[in-house]
Amino acid sequence: MKGTITGLLIVCGFALFLVSGLSAEDQPDATALFKKNCAMCHKADGKGYAAMHTPDFTDKEWQASKKDEELIESITNGKKDKGTMPAFDKKLSPDEIKLLVTDVVRKFAE
Repeated sequence: MKGTITGLLIVCGFALFLVSGLSAEDQPDATALFKKNCAMCHKADGKGYAAMHTPDFTDKEWQASKKDEELIESITNGKKDKGTMPAFDKKLSPDEIKLLVTDVVRKFAE
């Protein structure tokens, strides 16, 4: 009986660990990630530089025209059209890239 309870506690603890994800302390600071990796081209206020062809993240029409998946793709693999955006797949994790889109880029238009 004691072994069954111990085993059940171990299984429950492991299951809780799997579904808990990152704690608030473990999550990267999205604003700091943006400042470190993005602000040099997109400016700290998200308005970008027209001469560099960086989008204005505060433009609600631009925001409405882009899906999160498109933005994640651009950050992950970079872009080469009017301006050149480097790929960040080697520098940022997929979770950090998603966080940049949901917690920073999208917030500029609010």
